[in-house]
Amino acid sequence: MSLRLRLLLSLLALSAVGLIVVDAVSYSSLRSHLSERVDQQVEAARAPATVALLAQPGAKELRRHLRAELPRGVGLGELRAGARGGRVFQVPPPEKRRGGELRQPAPPPGSPEQLAVPPAGAGPPEAFQLPPGTYGVLRNTKGHTVSHVRFSYGESGLPAPALPDRLPLSGVGGQVQTFTIGSQGGGTDFRAAAFRPPGSSFTTVVAVPLNDFQDTLDHVALIGAIVTASVLLGLGILAWWLIRLGLRPLEEMGETAGRIAAGDLSQRVAVTNPRTEVGQLGVALNSMLGQIEEAFDQREASEQRMRRFLADASHELRTPLTSIRGYAEVFRIGAAHKPEDLDMAMRRIEQESTRMGGMVNDLLALARLDEVREPRREPVDFGELVAEICDDARAAAPDRQIGLTAPASVQVLGDPGQLRQVVTNLLNNATVHTPQGTPIEVALGSEGGNAVLTVRDHGPGIADGSEEQIFDRFWRQSESRGRESGGAGLGLSIVAGVVEAHGGSARAENHPGGGAVFTVELPIEAGVPAR
Repeated sequence: MSLRLRLLLSLLALSAVGLIVVDAVSYSSLRSHLSERVDQQVEAARAPATVALLAQPGAKELRRHLRAELPRGVGLGELRAGARGGRVFQVPPPEKRRGGELRQPAPPPGSPEQLAVPPAGAGPPEAFQLPPGTYGVLRNTKGHTVSHVRFSYGESGLPAPALPDRLPLSGVGGQVQTFTIGSQGGGTDFRAAAFRPPGSSFTTVVAVPLNDFQDTLDHVALIGAIVTASVLLGLGILAWWLIRLGLRPLEEMGETAGRIAAGDLSQRVAVTNPRTEVGQLGVALNSMLGQIEEAFDQREASEQRMRRFLADASHELRTPLTSIRGYAEVFRIGAAHKPEDLDMAMRRIEQESTRMGGMVNDLLALARLDEVREPRREPVDFGELVAEICDDARAAAPDRQIGLTAPASVQVLGDPGQLRQVVTNLLNNATVHTPQGTPIEVALGSEGGNAVLTVRDHGPGIADGSEEQIFDRFWRQSESRGRESGGAGLGLSIVAGVVEAHGGSARAENHPGGGAVFTVELPIEAGVPAR
């Protein structure tokens, strides 16, 4: 399933559980309340049922039993007359005098003094409050029905309760014990209670139908189901719209990712609000895409440099190899019989071999720099190392003036052999690319926690725009590939590679007074200042 569908189903399931719990609690509370009301009706129906049973023809023993159910001062004749007349019978209570006045207090609600038998076809008097179909039964000790009465209020076809043989009796003046029974025809339940006064051989049973009770509960359940379904439907529609609106940026991100996968690395995700989770994801994706695009550009540039490097290396190595092969053929053809030709051929073969060996060594040095391995780091007195190389350069080129300005000691961390190669290549570059006798100035100092080495010559300088390319492999200021233009174009590449591996930087620029200046910065060893 999609994320949208899972979110929608989870929300609807959680909402459905909540609504069902609310409906169940409401239904249970209403059922409990209505049950209490029905039990109160059952208890209140005892006196009306007794009065109604008085109007039924019966034996003397029955009337004695019924008389025991009525309050004192009420005669059977009066009750029968009241029943036949259909009037509400009230027993006159004794008068009371208060403050010189005669007061007749109102009878308490639900007492027998306010009860009477309703006439046929009339509605239930307000004092009764009994639902249609309320049933009263009088049983003897053998469980046989002696008399019964039904409060029909003119309705017909009302069911009669199916009374069991054994009935739980309620104590007189105590808690009424109600129970639920079915009907004789089925389909309707009754709530009933059985009473037997002390010393009596008859049992009065009162049963109230549960039609209204069940209809009310069914109606509430139906309303709850309709409301729950309506709420879930509306919530589902609203949630679907909100989820679709919230996940739209993710869909756009997916479309953008598809275009990027097709090869368009310039695509970016539209960030609507960086404070939201989706917005933060968009910002992170854009940052990642920028790094990926930069990495691809760097890889492409590296591949181009590699192709150029291989082409240049092949060209540079082909020249000395061609020379060696040519002089070898000269020797084979006849130079072996001419001493002067033999010396010239051997000398040239030696020179070309030496040049090719130096080029191979430079290529090996660059290859080592490209390897990902743990670099060698140890304290190096850079000032002493620069002074030694300057002395070597003066001995190799006595016609040049090579000046040195440096403190007694500058400690750096690095590989002594590689750092020596850096200084040597810088001096060789200044020697090769300047006319004979051109002075060279070397200065070493410290600035901002770095050792700063500058090598300045007084030659023609660097062509404009080539300050960055000058450190590329096999780069030459002249497009010519002839040997008279200098080395193979690897010396400054080695300088840049070594310095970068040591955490420093190298740059080249023209001096305002003329000539080129090469600057190398290397981190000074922590805690060891220059002196």
